[in-house]
Amino acid sequence: MLALIGYNLATPAPAAAELTLTVPNDAPTPLRIEVGARFATQATPGKPAIEFIYLPVTGSALEVPRSGTGSPKTISTTISVINATRIVNEVLGVSTGQANQSFRLTQSPVLLPRDPDSQDYLQVEVDRGSGFEVWQRRGTLLYSLSRDSHFTVQINDVNEAELLFGDGRYGQIPPLASTIRSTYLIGGGAAGNVGANTITVVKGGVNVSAKVTNPQAASGGADRESIESARRQAPQVFRSMQRAVTAEDYIALAENVPGVARATAVARSWNYVDLYIVAAGNLDLNDDLRARLLRYFDERRIVTTLLSVRSPIFVTITITIVELGVEPTFYREDVQQRVEESLTALFEINRLDFGQPFYLSKVYEVIEAVPGVAFVRGVTFQGRRSDPPGELVDPAIAATGLIQLRSQEFPRQGSLNLLSVTGGLG
Repeated sequence: MLALIGYNLATPAPAAAELTLTVPNDAPTPLRIEVGARFATQATPGKPAIEFIYLPVTGSALEVPRSGTGSPKTISTTISVINATRIVNEVLGVSTGQANQSFRLTQSPVLLPRDPDSQDYLQVEVDRGSGFEVWQRRGTLLYSLSRDSHFTVQINDVNEAELLFGDGRYGQIPPLASTIRSTYLIGGGAAGNVGANTITVVKGGVNVSAKVTNPQAASGGADRESIESARRQAPQVFRSMQRAVTAEDYIALAENVPGVARATAVARSWNYVDLYIVAAGNLDLNDDLRARLLRYFDERRIVTTLLSVRSPIFVTITITIVELGVEPTFYREDVQQRVEESLTALFEINRLDFGQPFYLSKVYEVIEAVPGVAFVRGVTFQGRRSDPPGELVDPAIAATGLIQLRSQEFPRQGSLNLLSVTGGLG
């Protein structure tokens, strides 16, 4: 039913991170980072390493020259990586010369941009006998001519991708006996949103011994879109007709991009739009996701509209509880844990939005609904903005039980300060 209105479930999205590599400046050779260089978090028992890959826009290796001599000094460089694995030149099969041929990629989950005409992440080549030629991905072959080297992609319910070619009228048929191969990305998902200073392993593609870390958390990783998400998003995207005109159009289309959790649009003037983005996991916008959004909107916005993609001002909300009373037949530790989990659930991304009011009464309501809670006393909260850093949000109003966010502000969970737990069983 979704396909009938041109809506397909989004594939997983890869998290992105900025890595800093450091080497002594008297290394025997200049630092060289190859395309496809691999980095990872440290594996621990029961928790496998999360891998990231270097895929520069230039398509060329990065060389960092030495500067001076002397082992006490070091040189550093910063690169962007994404949580993915690259499958290179996988041979899919040989053309039979028939119409509507299909070939399945063997690895999954396949990563694809939301834009069905995007050439990112997936490259398909057909050998015409004189060498491989790159064919172009399209959302549909309905508008392809008989000689157009186009294909489409369909994703099944287990994240496998199938390439579909034309029939000689709508899209070209790959020549008889031609070999078809593909280079593509797999992986992604919310697991790639790792914390700061956790990507510390160089797995390959760097020519000298280097220290690596990510000063900030990785962000933008998202699992494959759920049916529940599609039910919410599809009607809005359909109403936009894939064109960004109103603020509602920008919001619906932006939230349709994998890796975007929430969006809001603010018109600064008649032709200037600020698009504020919360990356999946309630995290900061990264350069990779910003670039994908700008490309996505390039053909959807009005030509005269200037678009800026920005991070929101995050408001971190800290909750303090003076005393939590526990019923005499409940264990204090169990009740405390359930209270903490219930308060964390208040900050689940599907409950949050830009500019929303945050009421202290809701905190009381959540705590008192936990089985085993006898009473709660002295609950207060405060919000601090990320810009300017640490600025309190209307402390006088917060003291009355309300934190009101501005249109470009988004709430985040801060610390929970539970000063005492009384009653109950030890």
